[in-house]
Amino acid sequence: MGGLKSSVQDPGLRVLSSIIIVAAVGAWWFSYLFRLVVWDLSLAIATVLFMLLVTAAGLFPMPVGPRIKATVTTAPLFLAALILPPGAATLAALVGGLAYQIGLRIKPPRLLLPWYKYPFNAGETILSTGTASWVFHSLAGNDLVTMAVAASAISMYLINTCLISLMAAIHMKLNPARVWWIGTMENGLAEVSLFAFGYLGAVGYQIKPWILLALLTPVGIIYFAFYRLADFNVRLEEALERIKGLQGELLRNAKLASLGALTLDLGHQLKNPIFIITGHLESLQRKITTEHELHSKVNEALKAAWRMNELTEAFLSMGQQRWVKLDIVGVLDEAIGISTTKLNKLVDIDRTYEVNELHIEGHPILLREALSNLVTNAIEAVPVGGKISVQLITQNGNVLINIVDNGLGIPEKQKSLIFEPFNTSKKKGLGLGLFSAKHIVEMHRGLLSVESRSGKGTRVEVALPIKVSGQDDNGSPDPAR
Repeated sequence: MGGLKSSVQDPGLRVLSSIIIVAAVGAWWFSYLFRLVVWDLSLAIATVLFMLLVTAAGLFPMPVGPRIKATVTTAPLFLAALILPPGAATLAALVGGLAYQIGLRIKPPRLLLPWYKYPFNAGETILSTGTASWVFHSLAGNDLVTMAVAASAISMYLINTCLISLMAAIHMKLNPARVWWIGTMENGLAEVSLFAFGYLGAVGYQIKPWILLALLTPVGIIYFAFYRLADFNVRLEEALERIKGLQGELLRNAKLASLGALTLDLGHQLKNPIFIITGHLESLQRKITTEHELHSKVNEALKAAWRMNELTEAFLSMGQQRWVKLDIVGVLDEAIGISTTKLNKLVDIDRTYEVNELHIEGHPILLREALSNLVTNAIEAVPVGGKISVQLITQNGNVLINIVDNGLGIPEKQKSLIFEPFNTSKKKGLGLGLFSAKHIVEMHRGLLSVESRSGKGTRVEVALPIKVSGQDDNGSPDPAR
């Protein structure tokens, strides 16, 4: 029989009052039934035997699914209720129940129940088992071929489920009848089978006590079969999870491939317009003097056009481009400068660099774009006057770049999707910033991670190897990796 199941550790006043009532009534019922028992040696031995059966049934629950086990104590409790006098059956149920609950605290994985569940479980076990045994023996004596058996089973089931449902309903502020109905629909058939098995054991025990031991053999076989099946189901579930992971990876690779093809096509389409824009801007720059009011704006536009040209060339030649040594400190400063210029937003950016110059190998243009995307996200996340911290340190052969902001953070629903392409919560965003940044960082054998708490801000960490492994003698990445 199951006990009250809840993850809440501190009972309320109503729950505590209900527990005291159940435990007190259970104690009175136990004392009344216990006084009616006429003890002899054979009854004492039988009572100890049923104590051990109840304890074993509780300590070794039946595997019923992947990572799901259910106690089968209903069977030995009902068996004890039919065979033993009410007082002896109640004693076996009480001692066996407490023994297996204490054992579960010791036996790995340890099950630590809140303190208030023990008196409730003891009272509930006494009331259900004692009443079932009293009903059966009052109506039928020891005759197992009567309707008294059904009456006994019904009384045990109703007392057990009603008390547990009522306590759960009080604890979680639900409708007790609804809780009882849901539990009955989910576990009713399983409980009926356990009652039937307990009845079968009682019939065998009444013929010859040792027949009960013979019945334990098929129980052991069934238990072993269920255990193996549950273990197989766990492995199958893990395999399905791995398959789902591979499916997700294949989907991401397909998106990358489609975006790569789109990037190449777009790059080819943009080259001529960029050259035209750059040419006209250079011509205009030569025609105006440095004192002209448009000179600074033309210079800024020309720099942006050349940056666009650099990016286009970088993406078009990504597969064949030779890696070069670059100063990651300088690249990071350029990325911050691009982001602050683009957004023109008053924020406080605190730069803390462990070194003034640090050379790694990679694509300077692509790394600058990735870091610029991350800094841009941080600036957009904070209000005017907000604070952003940019930290660069070296650790275990890697350079770590941490970008921390005190903005609103990422909503919980968005956290699992932040690296998906075209996923954005911004009104004018495309949803490609983090996606492309992660791809570029991973292309450099690095890692990009994001930690965010809603309302507390976001921390982005980029880890890049200072010395990239898997390169050929010419300094290019090994395409086989």
